[in-house]
Amino acid sequence: MLILGNTAEVRISSVMDSVKSRIEEIQKDMDASYNELRSLALRLASAACADENEEISLIAPTLRTAFISARDNFNSIKSRKLQMDELRARLSEGEESLSRLQREKNSTERKLRELEVLIGAVAFAQADSPSCDPEVEKALSPFTSYSRSLYEETQRKGPVAFAAKVRLALYQKNQGSVFSQCFSTLRDKNLLFHLSGEKAGEYLETYSSLSSSYSLLCQDVESRKHRLSASQMETSGSDEIRKDYAHFENEMKEAGTSYGLYLFDNGYKWINQNTGEEYLNIVERMLELNNHIESCRSEIDRQKEYSAISDFLSMIDFNNRKISDLREEIRTINEQIARIDDENRSIRRKIANVKERLK
Repeated sequence: MLILGNTAEVRISSVMDSVKSRIEEIQKDMDASYNELRSLALRLASAACADENEEISLIAPTLRTAFISARDNFNSIKSRKLQMDELRARLSEGEESLSRLQREKNSTERKLRELEVLIGAVAFAQADSPSCDPEVEKALSPFTSYSRSLYEETQRKGPVAFAAKVRLALYQKNQGSVFSQCFSTLRDKNLLFHLSGEKAGEYLETYSSLSSSYSLLCQDVESRKHRLSASQMETSGSDEIRKDYAHFENEMKEAGTSYGLYLFDNGYKWINQNTGEEYLNIVERMLELNNHIESCRSEIDRQKEYSAISDFLSMIDFNNRKISDLREEIRTINEQIARIDDENRSIRRKIANVKERLK
């Protein structure tokens, strides 16, 4: 099987890659110009519909009416979308505010739980002292009695003491929960303010202040949740509005572009010495872009011709290789024929010698 030489393959491949790269570059430039041309066509259509110029209004009235209708539909959905976006923005702000309040509420709640343990610890200590308020002592006696009995058992000897030490260690390990239960017991019996001492008073004052703040935070959180729920109901159709917005925007752009391009192609019918500068600037730029697009198309066609030439060159190179191989085959065959001819001549001489001896 005949193939191209490596050098020829590399050369032709390089040319093809260069042509392909050039075509892609030109196509990108042409697409950008085409998009700008369509954008200017939409501007031209918008300007024409805003103008009371009768000459323009009489050109392509069907396209003009279609654009105005599509534009009105788009403006209507645009207004609804703006309202929905404002609602969603407020909803987002509300959600962020609620999140901050929730974090503040959780933080306050943690501080309250910590204070409950501290107040319970103070109460537990006072309940075990001779100067304790009788009602507090009575309310916390189940906790202090159990702790005291465990301690007394640890003073004994033998297995009983060992088991008591283990139970006491586990009890002390869980003292945070015990102190919290002490606090709850006194709170339920309205005995918290029977506690004495500066530290107890400080803790209780802080706890009272935090409790009031926590209550207000809980009310605020619930109120904001309710308002957010109502706002979420109002924004429930936002996805549908976004879809409608994209649909009507596309319809408006297509209708406006079609109308604007028609005005551009038929500019000779309405452009005159009285035409405004805005129109002239738009049309002049559209002319430049249109010429540039045509130039790009021509250049792409030329590049494709270069690509065709490369294809033909590769075919010629292939054929030349084939000719060279065939010539080599011919030379080999001619050599074989010459050897056979020599062999035949040698055989004829032998025949002649045999005939000579037979005489």
